[in-house]
Amino acid sequence: MREVVVIGAGLHRYGLFPDKSISDLGTEAIRNALNDANMEWEDIETAYCATTQPTWSTGHQICQQMGFTGLGIMNVENASASGSSAFREAFLAVASGALDIAMAFGVDKIIVPDKSKSRTPPKNRTVGSMVASPVHFFAAVARQYMKEHGTTVDPLAQISVKSHFNASLNPFAHFQEAVSLENVHNARMIADPLTKLHCCPWGDGGAAVIVCSRDVARKYTDKLCPTVAASILKSTLPDQDSLYSLTELSAYLSYEAAGVDPKDLDLIELHDAFTIEEIIYAEAIGLCERGEGGRLVEDGTTSLNGRHPINSSGGLISMGHPIGPTGVGQMAEILWQMRGECGKRQIQKPVNLAMAHMVGAGGVCVIHLLKK
Repeated sequence: MREVVVIGAGLHRYGLFPDKSISDLGTEAIRNALNDANMEWEDIETAYCATTQPTWSTGHQICQQMGFTGLGIMNVENASASGSSAFREAFLAVASGALDIAMAFGVDKIIVPDKSKSRTPPKNRTVGSMVASPVHFFAAVARQYMKEHGTTVDPLAQISVKSHFNASLNPFAHFQEAVSLENVHNARMIADPLTKLHCCPWGDGGAAVIVCSRDVARKYTDKLCPTVAASILKSTLPDQDSLYSLTELSAYLSYEAAGVDPKDLDLIELHDAFTIEEIIYAEAIGLCERGEGGRLVEDGTTSLNGRHPINSSGGLISMGHPIGPTGVGQMAEILWQMRGECGKRQIQKPVNLAMAHMVGAGGVCVIHLLKK
């Protein structure tokens, strides 16, 4: 396969925008990405739209707002990993040589139910290893982790503090205010030991990223365009039902494909819908041994100025988790960090190698590695 690079990215801020349509969110992200790549809409040969909206052809509706060009359009749904999966499809289209330029974009918007219509509450159901309420599942994971490793809730709360601080420096983030450890501990309890500030927000948003071959990139820009060094997508293993083991395998395969080691990672955009996830996935990708994930945040390893910064964007906890855009937004953060374009949240050391990691309900993990 040929070399594929990321040439441009654009976002619509994550949050709640009741006066904006899903097309407004998507087209703003796309226009920002085109501007970043110095491209026109007519340059895009195919587009993959990540969305969980329960409607027909969301991607087609948004692309039509941009103008009819005859490009290929495909809608991608893979739970929380929808955006990451759309990016993978765009990468593969260019890597195969079938196309020169492809776009992955994600868009989702909260749909407020009509309270005037009676509805029967859904029965509790199991999705893979996760019950229908993810917060209760991960609260149980947190309780088991603390019991098994003799830790307290403090490291989890410190992850929230770190996340909110990073997001306070990010103009695209859902939450843009720093919080204290006391704020996190005293917030409303959702599912013991997870308070509200341990949990990601659900909201609206849009994100778009453009990939192309290295030769094509030179025709459009002289900006740094990092290479996609690995693209891994795996689902639940036959002998295990664990997002930890799934992440562990996917990370190993990504390192093998790129010829790198976890110690080489300068930035990780990690799935953290709940704070406990940052701890267990940091261990799974090989940043530390089992049971030591909390130490990474306590000793500053995962801070903006640490050896392995995690979620400089604010992560799902504070940047937000609109679902469709989330994985695409991770790639935007990595691109801008590698270019030194992140302003107050810019990592001061060179970002030469970075990972984007997302998991999804049902049992899926997607990992991408970008390198200069």
